[in-house]
Amino acid sequence: MIIVGAAGRVEDSDKLLEKLSQISRERGIEIVAVDAGYVCGKDHIVSAYRHAVRAFEEGRNSMKKFSMEILLYISGERQIKNAIQKIGIKDGIENVVFIFMDASDYENLKGKISEDEALKIVDELGFRIDNNVLKPSREKLKAMGFGDEEIETVSKDKYSDLILEKVAMVDVIK
Repeated sequence: MIIVGAAGRVEDSDKLLEKLSQISRERGIEIVAVDAGYVCGKDHIVSAYRHAVRAFEEGRNSMKKFSMEILLYISGERQIKNAIQKIGIKDGIENVVFIFMDASDYENLKGKISEDEALKIVDELGFRIDNNVLKPSREKLKAMGFGDEEIETVSKDKYSDLILEKVAMVDVIK
């Protein structure tokens, strides 16, 4: 799995998603793109990924497609409609997180795409590589549904821990 944070405005979400779908088909990989305004670090994505893999392995997956299952975990939502409304790509989004995965073996990309190639794809889509868009923040936690009281229970350097709990809670609410 390759995770790329990117800065740049989404002008036409349908066009972007179609282009990602085309690249995915051509390379035999899956590319998931989400609104970076909800992502609290690479660990957030890695945890969601691992939970989705485990759900598939144990037959507890809610979705048929892995890319949809991981959206549930990233968003902390039980229903895909709510997940897409929350973290899905929409016109006007300023920052995006791209997740590159193998379409048949989620554990590794088997040389289907290198990190350099993934970065080049993001660049060709008109985005600037910027992993700072992955940094956790109070605003992101609020967007993910945390209240002030919950956020104030941890120091700023522990914001990622809160989001990891939210990812894990998806298993409970599914």
